[in-house]
Amino acid sequence: MKKGFALLETIIVITFVTVSLLLLYGTFTSMIDNREKNIQYDDAANIYKMYYLKEYLLLNGMNDYLNVSDIRKISCDDFLVTSCHTLWDKFHLEHVYLVPYRIHDYNENNYASSFNNYLDALSNNEDYDYRLVGEFFYEDEYSYASIGVISNE
Repeated sequence: MKKGFALLETIIVITFVTVSLLLLYGTFTSMIDNREKNIQYDDAANIYKMYYLKEYLLLNGMNDYLNVSDIRKISCDDFLVTSCHTLWDKFHLEHVYLVPYRIHDYNENNYASSFNNYLDALSNNEDYDYRLVGEFFYEDEYSYASIGVISNE
């Protein structure tokens, strides 16, 4: 009778340990996947680039574009400044978007899925009117960074 009880106890412990290890494995693999995805988002160097780009664009007339209700793609052609293309190239910018801060409904078919995923991952806890989003293309990889913009800056 004692041998049967020890066997049952061993099976229960093995089952418990197996389930615990499976749960830990699932948690760690999702953390690793999120980490790999977030490497492409909000790199510190790209955030600094977006800050300097925002200051540059505010000095060169971006306030004229701050009354949008949908996502607006910004290009150097919007600003009649010759150094804009040089700045874009130096920063490895592929696209720059002006996005209303708490946008929920927009036509996702007009944008790349990586851009849509980035917008979904952003927090809306701060108090800005717009967000300047940069899409960087460097060494065959896309990455994103954004910075808040207040319309009376």
